[in-house]
Amino acid sequence: MSQDRLTLHDLLPPDELATAIDAGHVTRKAHPELPLSIYTYTRVCQYERVWNRITVRCRGLVADDVTGEVVALPLPKFFNVGEHESGQPYAPALPDEPFEVYDKLDGSLAVVFHYADRWRVASKGSFVSEQARWAQRRLDGADTSALVPGVTYLAEILYPENRIVVDYGQRRDLVLLAAFGGDGTEVPLAEAATGWDGIGSVVRAWPAMPLAELLRLTGSNTLPGGGRATGMDAEGFVLRFASGVRAKAKLAEYVRLHKVLTGVTERDVWRGHGIQRFAGVSAKRLAQGLGLPLSELSGLRSQGGRPLDALLEQVPDEFDAWVRGLIEGLEKSFAERERAIDEAYASLAHLADDRGAFARAVRELPDRDVRAAVFQRLDGRSTELLTWRRIRPAAADPFKNDEEN
Repeated sequence: MSQDRLTLHDLLPPDELATAIDAGHVTRKAHPELPLSIYTYTRVCQYERVWNRITVRCRGLVADDVTGEVVALPLPKFFNVGEHESGQPYAPALPDEPFEVYDKLDGSLAVVFHYADRWRVASKGSFVSEQARWAQRRLDGADTSALVPGVTYLAEILYPENRIVVDYGQRRDLVLLAAFGGDGTEVPLAEAATGWDGIGSVVRAWPAMPLAELLRLTGSNTLPGGGRATGMDAEGFVLRFASGVRAKAKLAEYVRLHKVLTGVTERDVWRGHGIQRFAGVSAKRLAQGLGLPLSELSGLRSQGGRPLDALLEQVPDEFDAWVRGLIEGLEKSFAERERAIDEAYASLAHLADDRGAFARAVRELPDRDVRAAVFQRLDGRSTELLTWRRIRPAAADPFKNDEEN
């Protein structure tokens, strides 16, 4: 092992790393064939904002299990400008020094490194993810002769099937973002780019500008030069200060869309459609039926009462189709259950004048939900809200998962 290469213990105190892993803030995943492990912060870490000198470095960090040598050194986790300006403990004030401005790309991170006589790729958290396998195939078919062993190259993986929010069309690319030498020193981007020509493109740089101007652009969804951008056109910018510190500034519309696409679940669609579907039901009954606080439902109704319609304004076609497909499935299940109640009640209607006999007959029905519903029919009450509650989806993943953001 060369003396100028970092070891895992040089970079991360062993006791602190072990504590982070035990607490579920960092995962360690083994390579399926090689004596390598990749260290990555977890969703729990992100959610709880447990950012410290261990977690910020574990963003696809690869180490040799035998020698302890750091084989791949990714960019540390960096934060939004707003987090620095609001005094978050993990995001100190940004340095008062010049900074460069680059595109913030909306894909997956590729960690490119040389090991055992071959150039290899991991994504932020895996050696074998779909994104890592796609990038490995591209790398295997490219001319890597000018890459420097011992340097870690960081790139953005872009291809249509890996779309998050921004629509890059049919672009398939490994976009070089940064590079680090084995001793942890950042390699100038222009220098690293000389070996990247046959592999992919290099991230676009924008003219230098004051920070206040850059933030005005993101707030108004504008690109340098005055061009307008939606969240499907661009994500935002990365600032790299002279000392190497990085921060990001995202377009306001991208932030909105990202929240929608990565935060909306099947249950959210069920609830939103239910609010619109049962617009004539009293607020108290509907709030109980949908499991919503009455104040939240009242607030939605005061804003027009059509949260799903508002959600579907200016979203990608794929998301719109997903939502409408869910609604179609919910309505089909609803109709089937209501039909089952209709048939069950029709079979018992001749007993309606004898509640005791009716109850005894109901006990013979095989479906518990139908048994509860036919008593509502007997009392002349609608079963629709009860049926809608019965088809509530289980908690599910959102439309999109975005491990990078």
